Amino acid sequence: MIRWSLTQALCQEGYEVVSVENGRKAIEAATAQHFDFIITDLIMPESDGWEVLETAIQAQPPPRVIVITARGNEETARTAKEKGAWAYVEKPYIIDPIKEILNASLSDHLSRSFLPLPQKT
Repeated sequence: MIRWSLTQALCQEGYEVVSVENGRKAIEAATAQHFDFIITDLIMPESDGWEVLETAIQAQPPPRVIVITARGNEETARTAKEKGAWAYVEKPYIIDPIKEILNASLSDHLSRSFLPLPQKT
């Protein structure tokens, strides 16, 4: 249910979304194509989010990985950051925080990508 809701919310925001139902398929997708962002749950069938994170950050350039979980705590958040996660969000209320993270990232990227030209003096 959360995967479907998040997919719908991000599609409505104009994001191109690839959604898979388990960790193995997430790893396959992450190795088959480039993603700007990967959102992974830590607990999934067939492979966990730690394996998805480890695989994803091997890509060049690496995607920004957002880790979500329902069983998190400060130690889990710290471990996610140490392993290379770009952001960490605890369930159940993940849609608005993830949209804020993505929008902030895009705003930051655009502000660095389009620097004003120096003015002639």
